[in-house]
Amino acid sequence: MQSSSKGFQVSQYYEHALSNIAGSDQELEVIEYIRDLISKYDDSTRFIVGLRQDRVAIRNKFFPFNDRIKIAKSLPFELEEDLPFSSENAIYDSKIIRTIGGGAEVLACAAPKTHVQNCIQRAQDAGFEPHLVSVEGIAFANVFERWNEAPPALAAAAPVFDDMEKPVRHIQLVLNMGHTRTIVAAFEGHSLIGLRSLLWGGKNIAEAISKKYEIPYVEALKELQTKAFILTNKQGATFDQVTFSETIGKSVREMARDLQLSILEIKGEFNVQIDSIGLTGGTSQIQNLGPFLTQILEVPVNKMSTLDQIPNVMFERSPAISAKAGVALGLAIEGFKKPRNPPMNFMRGEFARENHQMKMFWEKWGHTFKIATAALVVLFVYTSLRSDFATSLAERGQEVLKTQAKNVANLKGKNATEAGIKKYIRENKKRASDLKTLASVANMNSALDVLKKVSDAAPPKSAVTMDVESFNVQDAKVTLEGYVNSPQEVSLLQKSLSSITADGQVKVERATIGTKPGRTAFSFSFNVDRGIQKVTR
Repeated sequence: MQSSSKGFQVSQYYEHALSNIAGSDQELEVIEYIRDLISKYDDSTRFIVGLRQDRVAIRNKFFPFNDRIKIAKSLPFELEEDLPFSSENAIYDSKIIRTIGGGAEVLACAAPKTHVQNCIQRAQDAGFEPHLVSVEGIAFANVFERWNEAPPALAAAAPVFDDMEKPVRHIQLVLNMGHTRTIVAAFEGHSLIGLRSLLWGGKNIAEAISKKYEIPYVEALKELQTKAFILTNKQGATFDQVTFSETIGKSVREMARDLQLSILEIKGEFNVQIDSIGLTGGTSQIQNLGPFLTQILEVPVNKMSTLDQIPNVMFERSPAISAKAGVALGLAIEGFKKPRNPPMNFMRGEFARENHQMKMFWEKWGHTFKIATAALVVLFVYTSLRSDFATSLAERGQEVLKTQAKNVANLKGKNATEAGIKKYIRENKKRASDLKTLASVANMNSALDVLKKVSDAAPPKSAVTMDVESFNVQDAKVTLEGYVNSPQEVSLLQKSLSSITADGQVKVERATIGTKPGRTAFSFSFNVDRGIQKVTR
């Protein structure tokens, strides 16, 4: 990717298929390929690398301030209890999603030092020094975000402590389906608000094919890459086609179950409604994968083209490249980001790039700075002594608060504060509400069940010749539009459908579809019982 006076352009895209021969060293193969590749570029080229998404912990946090330096200093404290690894051996960075008044909604990130060190070491083994070390999911989001603009700034809203009163946020999910993992990115508008990583990819499907047909994994992978499909209608298909489709579908359903859990987590964390789901990545090229997932998730699922998000592409676009280039494009964009919206970079602390000019400056002025620093320390000590009395009183009050929080709510550490006590009350109220909600929808009928009821209740074809143009289910309300041969058939159809309604009524609506010669348009709306139990708050 190259920058120009009019922005930037994607000039070249390279792809190297790794060997699947048993016993081959793929890591060595990658290093040798990159060594050959970087020989084509001069010293001014920036090389960006990224950590795997599952090796970085990412949490959505809100800070009552929006200064980047303050946020950076607060990250270890805020993430201390959320990390699945030691906070002392982690590198931290953050991405501001948006500012709200004087505060900021932030994606706080932490990566173990060992992963950062290994990533830098592999780059050095390949013959280059990385300009920065980012992370897959954050980089992938650059393709869909307005990365060259500052984060959106919103006016401060009145605080809402009850989760039930928070406004619903509308989001879109984008799945990047790779060979071994799937990245789940949640976007609100053009802003990334959350990330998940599923341990599922094309490798799972290839292994299922290999096991089903008892063929080598390499051959199964080739079948997946060239012939993979899922049947949406088995009518007219051969036995072999049905078997192949069901083998792939079974593996995809395993991913869908994990995705449903992630969706439930995202809904609970952000109070959101998912409007649509986009698919990218090599595995997303399976034929009819979008319609198959739409039936399972009951959310529109469609393929997305990453190259269509980029204005200046200097090579021929293709669906295969567009599907697989998302993370690579995002990593390249990280190298062009400005300070108003900086890149994610784990090359900090002991891994920071050495600045030779700064080293020479320190050799010249280091002694002077030491003296100035000593003077500042004396000044700070003097100032702190003056405020010791006020600080001790504040500490006594805080200790009393912590004692009561521990005795009543068993809150300890940083949670034993006024905000922590309020959070404890909110979380317990929300937990009880969520349990009631899950119980209410446990036996809910799906949209396909409602469609079957309508089909069973409709008169036989000998009595009514019906063509359905639109069928929509929103909660308990069903809207049906189409054509019949005469007004008498409209009345007969209306009467037949009343048997499956919750109140025995079928309302005639104004049809939104056009007219057809010799046909009569109809539009009905009615309520059905979907088996949802009433939830009392």
